[in-house]
Amino acid sequence: MATTTAIPALPGYGLLKRRWLYHLLFWLTYFGLVMILYAGLREKMTLLSCFLYFLTMSFEAVFAYINLYLLIPRLLFEKRYMAYGLALFFLLLSCAVFLLFMQNVYEAIEHGTIKGLFKLRWAMLGAQFVIEVYVVGITAGAKFLKDYFLNQQWIKEKEKHYLETELKFLRSQIQPHFFFNTLNNIYSLTLKKSDEAPGIILKLSDLMSYMLYESNVPQVPLAKEISYLQNYLDVEQLRFGQRLSVSFTRSGFMDDVNIPPMILILFLENSFKHGVKNNINKIHIDISLNVDKHFLYFKVENPYTEHPSADTAHTNASDPIHAKGIGLKNVRRRLDLLFPDAYTLDIQVKDNIFIVSLKMPLC
Repeated sequence: MATTTAIPALPGYGLLKRRWLYHLLFWLTYFGLVMILYAGLREKMTLLSCFLYFLTMSFEAVFAYINLYLLIPRLLFEKRYMAYGLALFFLLLSCAVFLLFMQNVYEAIEHGTIKGLFKLRWAMLGAQFVIEVYVVGITAGAKFLKDYFLNQQWIKEKEKHYLETELKFLRSQIQPHFFFNTLNNIYSLTLKKSDEAPGIILKLSDLMSYMLYESNVPQVPLAKEISYLQNYLDVEQLRFGQRLSVSFTRSGFMDDVNIPPMILILFLENSFKHGVKNNINKIHIDISLNVDKHFLYFKVENPYTEHPSADTAHTNASDPIHAKGIGLKNVRRRLDLLFPDAYTLDIQVKDNIFIVSLKMPLC
């Protein structure tokens, strides 16, 4: 059965969903500004005039919502532009006529006569039409601005969610051949009743525990990552025995340093898979780790048993030796997601030595 992954709710989206509150504040503000303008134009304000103006603006709101929730979704968003233009014109005209009629009602009550109640004053009608264009434009603009903001936030959250999912997937792609081969070696040791078997089983257990339970976070202490690397090297030392020697040097400020988990291990896996596995001679792997206040420097050198072509003998971060499986591709993808344009990964072959150098910013 297919499964779907929910996108996290947007920060502040709950507040933006309280549309009634924002709409109420908008219309109260609009009503207040109109009443201030009305008070400046007239000598006195009566309860009746305030009520009639409030009533007319309530109808303005109704016409604005007809445009927002009927005409725009059903016509404009459906790309029926001609129909939307005509519908909006008649909506604005109807609103202007109605509000002009309400103005006539107010004047009729004020003067005590119904004379002129249905009088159509073209200048007043034109002015009212322009006012309604302004009101509809402001409300539609506010809606489009809110929709744009929410859409941009949703896109960012969606991208972040999928990037996190991709990072988890890439981090989980530790090569299973390592565990398979290690279990075979442990099996051989148990048949020989070797005293090394319990220690190797414990180290393998630590490796699996770290992978399954401790690396499922964005950052881990560098000390834990180093311990993981050392356990890995110890287990690999068992596989290859006396024909393998490893130098692992560490220097710099390593206290209180956190890094993304299981990035460095991929360089070690690559060195064993392509530099040691098919090499019957004595092999030396040189590993160095240095940390300063801003960057982590990691370098791995191992024998290169294949014969690179002239165009791949020297490469940089944008053109790596990509015939080495998915390990280096995965780590580069993870680095691109975590530190876009902020890291340096240099891969080259020199004198039959495969050299990987990483400069990674500290988080």
